[in-house]
Amino acid sequence: MNKRIKKILIVLLCLVWVIGIGVIRYIHYQNSAIVICIDAGHGGYDTGAIAADGTYEKSLTLAYAKQIGTYLEASDENIRVVYTRTSDTVSWPSNVSKDLKARVQYTKDEEADYYLSIHFNSADASAYGYTAYVKCDDKASKAIYKTMAQNLSKSGWEYDRGIETTTNYPLYVVDNLSIPSMLVEVGFITNKNELQDLEQSTYRKTICKAIANAYISYIQKQSDD
Repeated sequence: MNKRIKKILIVLLCLVWVIGIGVIRYIHYQNSAIVICIDAGHGGYDTGAIAADGTYEKSLTLAYAKQIGTYLEASDENIRVVYTRTSDTVSWPSNVSKDLKARVQYTKDEEADYYLSIHFNSADASAYGYTAYVKCDDKASKAIYKTMAQNLSKSGWEYDRGIETTTNYPLYVVDNLSIPSMLVEVGFITNKNELQDLEQSTYRKTICKAIANAYISYIQKQSDD
């Protein structure tokens, strides 16, 4: 065997070794990562609430969901984020019942450890603030929301309307998942001033970081215990 062939074989062996290590690391990551499913509320046929200026709730939820996911994965390499949708094209039919069932099934198929749904509220023009909905016995989501509210308060995003349970406000997706699940209403798009803030990139980054950091803090605490 001449020297040239030996060099080629050595290079090929090195490539196989590098690829093998990469595959092993990927499999380990897939199996050990904490999976957070982020659901951008509404989408496609469903606009969600519509602000006075024509802003669709579904557009804001998508922007916020993707920003939160970006912060989560950048902050902790052990976190993997999956999304029920990453654009306005949805994979489910234009039917509310099938829509909700599809979000539940997707979350289960991805074997997610946490579920977070992003929404924006609507009411009279004077209402403002954020709130969340969780199952009554979901201690994890309640703890995460407590930290989230603290983070948002420190960042100047007001105000905390408190946490509600699905005992009083049933929510199909949250109620049909066995993992820690939370639906967050980030603010009111029917409040002109709050909507202006929500649409600003500076506020969006601040709010998304506060939400992401609440999950990161909780997950890391669980790992340390």
